[in-house]
Amino acid sequence: MEERERRLHMATLRATPARLRAALKGVAKAVSRWTPAPGKWSILEIACHLRDMEKEAYLARYRRLLAEDEPLLPDVDGDVLALERDYRGQKLADVVREWTRLRRESLRLLADVRSAQWARRGTHETAGPLTVADLLRRHAVGNDEAHLGQIEAIKRRHAVLERLAALPTRLARALRSFSKDSVRRAARPGKWSAVEIACHLRDLDRVYAERFTKIAFSDRPVFWVLDNDRVAESLRYREADPAAVLKDARRGREDLVALLRSLPQRAWSRAGLHPKRGELTIERLADELAEHDDHHLKQIEALASR
Repeated sequence: MEERERRLHMATLRATPARLRAALKGVAKAVSRWTPAPGKWSILEIACHLRDMEKEAYLARYRRLLAEDEPLLPDVDGDVLALERDYRGQKLADVVREWTRLRRESLRLLADVRSAQWARRGTHETAGPLTVADLLRRHAVGNDEAHLGQIEAIKRRHAVLERLAALPTRLARALRSFSKDSVRRAARPGKWSAVEIACHLRDLDRVYAERFTKIAFSDRPVFWVLDNDRVAESLRYREADPAAVLKDARRGREDLVALLRSLPQRAWSRAGLHPKRGELTIERLADELAEHDDHHLKQIEALASR
């Protein structure tokens, strides 16, 4: 590893405390304990992992590599520690405070490493030969950058799933303003009424659920595109019972959110191909669906105010 690369990795280690504080600022307790998918860690658990890895995977290994000749470095199983040390029962502020203290200790130790010492080597139980410089790279990239990215991804995922989960309640509230007749009245010929918009929201969830599933389990599937007006006419949207539409919309949206929550984080970066818009990831589609909700709910609200 060249001197320039070492300096960049050291800069990453020094910057992480401020970046972590910024990432956690304003994060509610419920969000910090929210898991993005079954079997995945919450922000709190990631912070606990950062703390314990700082002590046992980095500080301890740096010290051994610098003090011993060719030490054998045992692996540290983060999942075992998460369970045995009850990560979910800990307090985030206490965890971050202890991690910050340990990071200062790591930085003090690394500041005294001399040129030749960066090549001192041991053998990691599963990763094989490992120098001090290799460990520094893992520390900065595989630890700091990776886990900060996880925290930001969890925050984004929580935010979009909360928006998506809110649709049934928001839609029911918006439709309360309409009478039996006005719910079927469009602003002008050729435009949709409130009940037609509600039907569209209900049926589009089926399209998106299919897209999410295909992307998750197929390589770059090609999407088919819904002809909204043709479906509205063939399914007689304007004659639909608003109560029945709401019931189906609630069930469909609950299923869709459950589907998204079941997907591992890496699946959110998988993509499918839209015939007109090109490559679209699950994350992009989820964001667009939330924006689509907002757009059509504003349309319904505008119709109610007429």
